[in-house]
Amino acid sequence: VASCPWDENLFATAGEDETARVWRDESGAGNGGRVVPHGVCRGHKDEVTRVAWHPTMRVLASGSADGGVAVWKVAQPGFGEAANAHDPQETSVARVDVLGPHAGEVYGLAFIGDTSGGSPVLATAAGTDLRLWDLETVTELVCVAPVKHDLSGSDTAVNKTKNNPPNRWEPGYLFSLSSDSGKRNLLASGCSDGTVKLFGCDGGGSTASAVASIPNHPNALAAATCFLPGGDLLASAGSDKTVVITDVRMSHRCVRKIHTPVVVMGLCAVPSGDDGGGWLAMVGSDGVVRCTPGEGGGKSAALRQFGDDEKNKTPVPLLCVASNKDGTAIFAAGSTHAAVASPTKPTGGGPFSLGSIKGQGTKKPEPAEIFIWQAR
Repeated sequence: VASCPWDENLFATAGEDETARVWRDESGAGNGGRVVPHGVCRGHKDEVTRVAWHPTMRVLASGSADGGVAVWKVAQPGFGEAANAHDPQETSVARVDVLGPHAGEVYGLAFIGDTSGGSPVLATAAGTDLRLWDLETVTELVCVAPVKHDLSGSDTAVNKTKNNPPNRWEPGYLFSLSSDSGKRNLLASGCSDGTVKLFGCDGGGSTASAVASIPNHPNALAAATCFLPGGDLLASAGSDKTVVITDVRMSHRCVRKIHTPVVVMGLCAVPSGDDGGGWLAMVGSDGVVRCTPGEGGGKSAALRQFGDDEKNKTPVPLLCVASNKDGTAIFAAGSTHAAVASPTKPTGGGPFSLGSIKGQGTKKPEPAEIFIWQAR
């Protein structure tokens, strides 16, 4: 799930039904917390695994287990311009480019480089490699193998070819991709071998190189990464039920380790709107969004799917979490049980109110649900 940075009412989701979907949150328009479909991105041949918005352009990228990446133009509600002026069936979203194929499932997407008007560049993580794509020319700029940690402690770079696709459980398989939003032009990916691979890009996003391999989760899988607000701290979540925060200013030294009651599947940074370090949000199988101060000081908070009068209900296990750009809304998604939470049912208290929508699809994937907590 990803919140749109240029329209606070839009967000996108990736689905097992081979689609990405764009939704419009009309809760602030006097519609009783209603969330409505804005557009459906069809064309992938396998489940969609990741979605990412361009920071300023009306563009959405979707990555799939089929090894492909699609780029979509998205019409902004209320501005009258269609996504495709030549096709009345594509007024809201229209596919403009296809990137790939990649060697393996695409588990990471991030727009990088100069976002103020230059040619947009998309970074993709698939298999064991990072790739940069120029969206104006629809060409691959560079393919970078990560730094590999071996048992002797030495670091080497390894490549895979399209004729020899990587196995997702081999060391170095990339499962995420996060950007520091241009602070140092760094990208981070959690890997199957428990390390976090760090890549450095130039200011324009035309080149990249492997920087480091950080062994944050020995004998475990690192499934998610995110840079905290400000870009100085990097968080990673592992299957060892830990979230490790490292300081990129101090040779990636661990500055904090959080032990969680469940395996954390998704992470995101939540801006605080002040001079503080913001928040780190974490989700897992117990359906709770745990928020902890990014700098480590102060109290933590927990966002729950049900209020105090609904404690007997079974929460939906959550797989991913996202925040809007000013931290006033948090989105989380996961697989449902037989019982589904009542749509737009508010919680009993706390700084956020909760709404939810049932997933839709054309295949027969695992049903999904999306939860939205709004700041009060």
